[in-house]
Amino acid sequence: MSEQVNAQQQARREAALILDNYLDRVCAKVKAKELHPELREELRGHLDELAAEQEERGCSPQEAAKLALEQMGDADEVGGTLGQIHKPKFNWRLLLPITIMAGLGILALFSLSAAGDGNARYVNFGLNQLFYYGIGAIVIALCVFVDYRLLRKYAVLFYAGTTILTILLFMVRPLYVNGVPNWVGFGPFTFNWTLCMFILFLLALPGLFERLRLEEARWNTMPHLWAIGAMLLPVALYLYFDLVAWLPLCAYAVAAFVMYARCGGSRLYLYAAPAAAAAWAGGLYLTNEHWRDRVGAILAPQQQSPENVYLNENMASAIREGGWLGQGFGVSGSSVVYPYNDAIFPYLTYSFGWAAAALLIGSIIWLVVLLLRSAKLVSDKNGSLLITGLSIFLAGQWIYGIAASFGWLPFTSLVMPLIGYGGTSTVVYCAVIGLILGIYRRKDMIPTSGAYSAAKQQDEKKLLFKIGTIEVYVGSSEELEEQRCASNPES
Repeated sequence: MSEQVNAQQQARREAALILDNYLDRVCAKVKAKELHPELREELRGHLDELAAEQEERGCSPQEAAKLALEQMGDADEVGGTLGQIHKPKFNWRLLLPITIMAGLGILALFSLSAAGDGNARYVNFGLNQLFYYGIGAIVIALCVFVDYRLLRKYAVLFYAGTTILTILLFMVRPLYVNGVPNWVGFGPFTFNWTLCMFILFLLALPGLFERLRLEEARWNTMPHLWAIGAMLLPVALYLYFDLVAWLPLCAYAVAAFVMYARCGGSRLYLYAAPAAAAAWAGGLYLTNEHWRDRVGAILAPQQQSPENVYLNENMASAIREGGWLGQGFGVSGSSVVYPYNDAIFPYLTYSFGWAAAALLIGSIIWLVVLLLRSAKLVSDKNGSLLITGLSIFLAGQWIYGIAASFGWLPFTSLVMPLIGYGGTSTVVYCAVIGLILGIYRRKDMIPTSGAYSAAKQQDEKKLLFKIGTIEVYVGSSEELEEQRCASNPES
């Protein structure tokens, strides 16, 4: 009896070895090593089911394993198919609208430099921005290969480090540029740390939300309170250091609460957030004369003094006078306030017309749609949340900048990512785009736990597994059994 048991165990080990060798050959064709454990588990489950069917028909374990492999198909062919499915996917389409936007921005800056008015007499905005875009292109290439999952793994340390660094920088090395304390300086280099701060906090939040398991917690328990505190801490830092740049703040707040909602956030806090924002805006309107003037210039311009409506009229006039084809390359920018940055959209329209403005707006809409679609296509929740939050942060500034240029919203320090002049902002936004491209690049290389369906019958073939829209079929076990019997009548 013991010899029979030992023989059966030996047969099982040999059958298992046959299957393992097959799986080794399959996985060797798949470069995404992170998927190997999941692929082996799923394929091994299908092979075990097929082998069990053959053993029920009286086959030995070794014969059953070989028949299961025949049903599954050639290892190199199956591995090659999976390797093609799970290879890196680079989203080239994202670069098309970005290139158009950057090209239009560069064109406007070179036109401004050619005019030689104001600061353009001392700074060649076009050449400088071209240099910044060169650095940005390198940053994009580097960030594409960054494994964004490190942000989830070290989310707590990343968040804490950003908080500590922000406090130290603004307490020890604050730098005022145009009267705004958003900057820090290191020798000849200056950095818009306010912008960096909001982006870094956005990168840390998805990992924090995942650790807090918000979907499993009640609204009044510590996980939700910690999540709300984590989102509001950057707002508190902004208010404490009086950082002024409220447009990035609002874009950050919207992005953070959208990510919170997608992670199972409480409706109570989600409803309270816009109410608190409205109360804050109302308080600013009542207590801040500057903001009363800015809002009044939109709601009741006829009741305002010329000084209060000057900025709005200045930009709106430039857009109106642009016409379809504009005033031409090298036209003076003296008619527009801050034409190289805050008012680059009105200056672009004034110089190159409504056609150029329409092309820019169309490119922005196209890019935002592609970004949000990319977030939907990424199955990893952490990666999808990162793309969503960063996309909202970018889109909010584009939308507000264009609306303020038309005079539909109060004028403030406008930021037009990847369009206006700026060194730090250009490099930072290029890093954001690179990170988004890197997340998309890995969308089919991350384990998804259950992406493969169980085997089932369909017509005369058998669906072994499904990956996205790709279905892999083999002949039914009955067909292969008939083929085996026909080739070996004695069996």
